[in-house]
Amino acid sequence: MIIVPVAQHIFRRIAESATSPISKTARREVLVERPENVLHIDAIALAPEIFVDDGDANENGVAVEGSTEPQAVPHRHPMVKVEPADNRIAHRELKIRIWSEGRPDNLHAGKTVTWTMVPLFVRPVAEGEEAAGAVFRGDWAQAAVAHRDRFETPAEFTATGFARVSQEQATTTVDATGHTAIRINLPPIAFNAARISVQLEGEAAAVELIDLEVPGIIVIDPGHGGEGNAAGSSANNATSHTSRVLEKELTLDFGLRTRTALRALRVGENQNLRVYMTRTEDRNLSGEARASVGRNKGGDILLSIHFNGANTVARGTETLVRPRASNVNFDQDTALAQRVNDAAYNAIRAHDAGARNRGIKSERALAVLSDDTLENTAVYHPLRAALLEVEFIDNESVDRLLSIDDGYEQVRQDICDAVAGALLEDLRMNQ
Repeated sequence: MIIVPVAQHIFRRIAESATSPISKTARREVLVERPENVLHIDAIALAPEIFVDDGDANENGVAVEGSTEPQAVPHRHPMVKVEPADNRIAHRELKIRIWSEGRPDNLHAGKTVTWTMVPLFVRPVAEGEEAAGAVFRGDWAQAAVAHRDRFETPAEFTATGFARVSQEQATTTVDATGHTAIRINLPPIAFNAARISVQLEGEAAAVELIDLEVPGIIVIDPGHGGEGNAAGSSANNATSHTSRVLEKELTLDFGLRTRTALRALRVGENQNLRVYMTRTEDRNLSGEARASVGRNKGGDILLSIHFNGANTVARGTETLVRPRASNVNFDQDTALAQRVNDAAYNAIRAHDAGARNRGIKSERALAVLSDDTLENTAVYHPLRAALLEVEFIDNESVDRLLSIDDGYEQVRQDICDAVAGALLEDLRMNQ
C-alpha cells in the first residue's frame, strides 16, 4: 500500500453564542482535527496468474500461491512469456486503486495517471572493478509490432482512457470506482527488471509501485533415452567400462542433479530462475523435439548433457556448439560452452589429476543445437545452446571415478554443482 501524506487542516466549528433557553448552559466552542486528504495509491492485482511448470508432471498446472498479489518494493515479481518465439516480449498486467480516506470512491475519477519505468538489472563485475549502473537488457524493437512499447492497454484488466505518450511512457485515467490498470512489457532476457512508478494528475511527485523481473530460463536436456532411436538422437551411445552403466542413465542422473543444484540457487537476487527438463524419465526424443522445449519455454539457455565413448583410452571434457556457418549466435554459444566446459573440467580435476580439458568443438551440426528449431535468427537470437560431453565413460579410470569408487556420488554432485554455477553466471553475464 502506498500512502501519499498531505497537510492536515485544523478548523474551528463555533456554536451560536446564545445560551440555551432549556438547559441554561452556554454552548461550547469545539475544535475538530481531521485529514484534509490522505491519498492512497495501492497496487492490488497482477495478471496473468502463474502456474507451476518446471518439468514435474505432478505439479504442473498448480497455481503459484500469491502470484496475483502485489508485494512491496523491492520484491521482484516474475513476468511471463506467452508464445515467446512469436511475441518476443515478456509482460505482466497491473491493476491499481487510487483513493482518499473518508472520501467517495469516485473522488479521483477522470484524473490522469502517468506510467513510467526505470531499469534495475546490474551486470556483475569482477572483484576490483567499478560497478556499473542499472540498465535494460535487450531492445523493445525486436518484439512483435504490437508489443514494442513499454506500456500498452491491458487485456485481463480494464483500463479507462489508455493513451500512448511515447515508447517509454503512457497514461490512463482513473475510473468511477477509483481503479486503473496497464500492461507492462520488457525485452525477454534473463533478469531484465524494472521499477514501475505512477504520477497522479495534480500531485507533485511520482510514486514507486512495484518491481518486475523477467525470469532466467534454463533448459536441461539429458541426452539419449528409451529403447529406440529417434531422428537426431540414438537411444544410447556409450557404455561404462566396468560398471556397464549406460550413457543414457548417466545423462539423466546428471541432468536431474543439475536441476536440483540450480533450484538451490533460487534465492535472493536469483529468485526468478526457472529450470525445465526435456525428459525426466527413460524415454527418447528427437533432436528437434529437444530443441523445441528451449524455444517454447522462452529459454535463455539450452544445455544438452552427454558422455563420450571411444577406445577405452581417450578421456577428457569437451563441449560442442554448432559451426559458425550455421550458427547465428556462434560467439554467444561459445561463451556459454567455455563457461560450462571449464566448470565441469575443474570439478573433475579436483577429484582426479588425470582429467583433461579437450576444449570447445564446433565441427558437428547437431540437431539439438539447430537454429532453425530454436528459432534463432540473425536479427533475433535469444537462446544460447551447447552440448557438454562430460567424460569418456569407457575409460576405466573415469568409470571408477563416476560410478564405482567410494564417494562417486559426491563426485557427480560436485560436477553438477559447478555446471549449475556456470549456467547462472552465463545468464547474468551474457546478453
